[in-house]
Amino acid sequence: MSEKPKFTPGPWREGRSFEAIVADADTGHDDEKTLAAYGGHLVCESVRSDANRALILAAPDLYAALLVAELASEELCQGQDPANECWVTLATIRSALAKAQGEA
Repeated sequence: MSEKPKFTPGPWREGRSFEAIVADADTGHDDEKTLAAYGGHLVCESVRSDANRALILAAPDLYAALLVAELASEELCQGQDPANECWVTLATIRSALAKAQGEA
């Protein structure tokens, strides 16, 4: 899963208005008026739930952590029985990465 992700790179942060989450990296669809209103490049808006906001803000870091976990698990699983829990964990990690990359 070494393909470059298609989503806006992090970090993401709380925007200036409209309960928005923004990034400093260009999202490809913001003009100067939008940048001024939101205080950054819009990732999403109207995120009213604190729990959802925390998860969305953490998404780039969680993705990066899964990439590291995938590599580590791959090494640990080598030579293990295919029924070993290690392979189940690796499959779960890869499934989550595929979902994040829009492939699931």
